[in-house]
Amino acid sequence: MTDYTSVESTQPIDSTVTTETRPPELPPPPPSPRRRRAPTLLLVVIVALIAAAVAYPAGQRSAQQEPTTPTASQAERDTSGGTGDAPAVLDAPSPVPEIANAVLPSVAQVEVNQGAGSAVIYRSDGYLVTNNHVVANAQQVRVVLADGRRRDATVVGTAPFSDLAVLKIDEQNLPAATFASEIPAIGSTAVAIGSPFGLDATVTAGVISATDRELSGGGESLGGLIQTDAAINPGNSGGALADDRGRVIGINTAILSGSGTSSGVGFAVPSTSVKALADQLIENGSVNPGFLGIEGQDVTAEAADAFGVPEGAVVVNVTPGSAADKAGLRAEDVIVEFNGEAIDSMLGLQSRVLVRQPGEEATIGIVRDGEQQQLTITLGERPNPAN
Repeated sequence: MTDYTSVESTQPIDSTVTTETRPPELPPPPPSPRRRRAPTLLLVVIVALIAAAVAYPAGQRSAQQEPTTPTASQAERDTSGGTGDAPAVLDAPSPVPEIANAVLPSVAQVEVNQGAGSAVIYRSDGYLVTNNHVVANAQQVRVVLADGRRRDATVVGTAPFSDLAVLKIDEQNLPAATFASEIPAIGSTAVAIGSPFGLDATVTAGVISATDRELSGGGESLGGLIQTDAAINPGNSGGALADDRGRVIGINTAILSGSGTSSGVGFAVPSTSVKALADQLIENGSVNPGFLGIEGQDVTAEAADAFGVPEGAVVVNVTPGSAADKAGLRAEDVIVEFNGEAIDSMLGLQSRVLVRQPGEEATIGIVRDGEQQQLTITLGERPNPAN
């Protein structure tokens, strides 16, 4: 079973320039008891969800050992064209069978080496989104559409810091999913669709357990995640998490488990981040994330009284000439809001800045000397460590 450390390392958004490819990070502070960060001391800290040989050591494979040979009927479908019938967004909150019928045509299986993950059709002209960890070490990537057609896929680009990747297949008129433009409400319906253990078109249901979750383990970190109790297992990676209107609200990415299989604590990259990053990857082949220009750390329990706030991102250092410097941020400012969204940690701040591009304007809420202030900042370009 591949654990979360298989995901490529992320880079912090805010640090001074060094000669290394990864800017330096501050030592992590002791966690606050108020923090909503997921625990990291389970036997399997965080499980990256790619099924079969990529995920399992010998003797632990299940359901799919190798991609199966297409049947005659599948081979016939391989030569047919797409229907072009895009799934319709449901008019009202609907039961799980209707949600599944709406979303299933947009969910595909991804075959990599001897393993399998999932993907979601992002655009009708052949673009799909999946997880970076599904395709990161793949020598060949093949997509199996919901109607059985198999197509070789090209990796257009990846955003490892959000565990996202965009694939392209030579097809038109595909049934692209509808991606939600807002974060779902806690307690609302959540339906996970993907290929756990290579079993394509598998549907599980639950609720949104929490939003804006953080996962850290083995040197890897993800922020701003949606948490759900819908069953997610190896092979679900890159699949859809849908709401009760049949809209994709997230791309499933990880689970917290002591066994390596679902324990009711799964996580997805929210659709708001997916759309922002996928559009950049399709247009440019890479992501050019915004840059704030600070070093920071969380508000610890010990420091909460001193700063007068229970949580947030404490500015430790400001890079001269950076966006933060020009906006007037100072050391010991505590960032508590970004564009109206509450910030409870440095990782929470990073996850919001990384999905925005240089030149975008943002409003930052800070606490300085016990008083709340609002600053307007224009995000800058990330410095090239080689310069």
